Amino acid sequence: MKNEPDYQFFHAQDIIARRCTGCMQCVRVCPTQAIRVHNNKVKILPELCIDCGECVESCPENVFVPVIDELVDFDHFKYLIAILSPVLYTQFSLDVNPSIIHKALKNIGFNEVVDLSDTVKEMTFVLHHYIKTHEETRPFFISLCPTIVRLIQVSYPNLVNLITPLDVPREILAKRIKQTYPKKLGLKLEEIAVVYITPCTAKIISIKQPAEKEHSWIDSSIPIKDIYNLILPEIMDIQEREKVEDLEDFHFSNAWRTCDHFTSDQAIEQCLSVTGLDQVKNVLDDIESSKLRNIDFIGALACEKECLGGAYCVENPYISRHNSILLEQKYSKRNYEFDKEKVLDNYKKGYYFLENPISPRSTVENSPDIATSIKRMRQKERISMKLPQKDCALCGAPTCKSFAEDCAYGRADIMDCAFFSDKFKK
Repeated sequence: MKNEPDYQFFHAQDIIARRCTGCMQCVRVCPTQAIRVHNNKVKILPELCIDCGECVESCPENVFVPVIDELVDFDHFKYLIAILSPVLYTQFSLDVNPSIIHKALKNIGFNEVVDLSDTVKEMTFVLHHYIKTHEETRPFFISLCPTIVRLIQVSYPNLVNLITPLDVPREILAKRIKQTYPKKLGLKLEEIAVVYITPCTAKIISIKQPAEKEHSWIDSSIPIKDIYNLILPEIMDIQEREKVEDLEDFHFSNAWRTCDHFTSDQAIEQCLSVTGLDQVKNVLDDIESSKLRNIDFIGALACEKECLGGAYCVENPYISRHNSILLEQKYSKRNYEFDKEKVLDNYKKGYYFLENPISPRSTVENSPDIATSIKRMRQKERISMKLPQKDCALCGAPTCKSFAEDCAYGRADIMDCAFFSDKFKK
């Protein structure tokens, strides 16, 4: 493909081209117009893909196959640590207490299971402090959802400065583990693996290829649905054979996976919670139009049903939400206390911050060669004026505008348009 950025992007799905029937469902749902279909063969423009998983969910032919790791891939490590997304607990009935889930994970090969909730509470305090001490920028977006970060990088590059420069709880917890466990266990750093149990594809990419640093502190991730299938028999066996006491120090927090809980926990009046890519794009459009000036903070997630609706969840998201409410009622009373002075000291040292600022993604349209970009833009406008503006997608691009761009950048020929090509007139 001509005029592609030199940087190689890793994505969370492979394409089985022979399965594609050219139904165009994936083209229509892609929020960044990253998919093209020519001659019944689908192709992804890697620099535009934000790994939202919409193509995986919409394709009736299973053309898009998730790229995932399996537990056997970690056999060469001497010590295996699982970091659990709070979503995992909501996938089981309430008679399955956290102790049973942790024990089942150890039965299938993990040496230790670390819950994320305590770090969530710590990072909630850190984010609250950051927002209160940076009044010059409004509104802020948290960098929790990797898909939202990449959406802004690709489609709203002028708004990247609104993303808070704080790392997410899973990365902070993994960093803490990697910095302390080698000495604690008497092992080399490379002998310890940290694995995140994820509800979605986006977090896989945030580990494989972070947007804001060279390498993630997490070694890999495993989808919740894969772990669920492995530990469910273990859970049933434990419940039948053993009496397992509930964890005394367990603290459940769902603040960083449900926007409404997180924003309300901030005690900031001017907060906005938004879920679903279409709604997030509407909010971003409003910000670009200089609206929403009275909003201090925006919590945004790509999935309409928040992380409970992630592609790798197994339970109905409404049941999961019900479970999360009851889990919070039961376990949030066991308050996790942390040294706020120490946290603020680490904050001043930059411990909680991203290694690099989040910057716009390099694409053919925002090439650093300004002269070439202007030339291509004018060419795109000339081609666009010739097109019918029907957005029929028969050319394999989602809109006439994106097709004109493809032609300008050498990815398509204007004769591919149904209104110009003889093959469509026959």
